[in-house]
Amino acid sequence: MKQLSKVIFINSASIPYGEVIVDGNVHLIGNQGVGKSTVLRAMLFFYNANTKRLDISPNKKRFKEYYFPFSNSHLVYEIQRENGAYCVWVFKSRNKIMYRFIDKPYNQSYFLEEFVAKSNKEIEQNLDALGIS
Repeated sequence: MKQLSKVIFINSASIPYGEVIVDGNVHLIGNQGVGKSTVLRAMLFFYNANTKRLDISPNKKRFKEYYFPFSNSHLVYEIQRENGAYCVWVFKSRNKIMYRFIDKPYNQSYFLEEFVAKSNKEIEQNLDALGIS
């Protein structure tokens, strides 16, 4: 059985870095403006992959501008399966949302160097150098 186990925000949605563990039951509580809807929309995007049905009001930024404001903004989803975990890396390139499947569990060193988010090209080069498909 596959299940989403983590959502990682890197320079995404005004979050410099954040890991949200979502294995099992998850309850989001907090004051207004702390990011509950931001996390929920990121999770809905994983399951839906349709930015039009995420209930973001028209007067706010669109999904890709909100979640990917910089060239080094990333969302990473870790999926747990019977024989280990793999990741789905989501980023913006040429003003389009792109996906890459990484056949390894999430590792912060793939995406960050000394707490600074890497660019898409740096991440791809790093993964290639490590022999990760």
